[in-house]
Amino acid sequence: MIIESLLSVETDTLAAEVSAEAGITSGTTVLTLEGELPVQFLSAGDRVITRSGAKVLKSVEVSVLRNAEMIRVSASALGHDRPEADCFIAPGQKILLRDWRAKALYGKDVAMVEARRLCDGDYVRPEAVSEIRLFTLQFDQDEVIYAGGLELACETAKVSA
Repeated sequence: MIIESLLSVETDTLAAEVSAEAGITSGTTVLTLEGELPVQFLSAGDRVITRSGAKVLKSVEVSVLRNAEMIRVSASALGHDRPEADCFIAPGQKILLRDWRAKALYGKDVAMVEARRLCDGDYVRPEAVSEIRLFTLQFDQDEVIYAGGLELACETAKVSA
């Protein structure tokens, strides 16, 4: 099966060899002060709109994964236009939920949930991808950005002493 977007990927239902913890796939639009831009066009210094206001992007890390286990989220699976189109999300990517799912999973009105925890087998499901490009956005502190109709966590890199 081939999915067409700004990035074409070939998918396979076989078990994957690699699992990405977090990241935004190529072609996903991110809300910036310049409007919605595909994540691959972002660079350090760009101002990204977050839940806490416009923040300066410190760095963008790019990874190319092969035979990766990703989570496919169907359009509107998490609410009206959430996401805006079918997309792949890294299994460990945290998504901010503000609906019945947050209440059902955590007993709270708002919850940050890893994509893998949302799998239902139909609209949100694991899928092996032969190759995919992931972008990790870094800010001065943890932020929640607006990307592809979802609210996604961008966590600062953890440094161990």
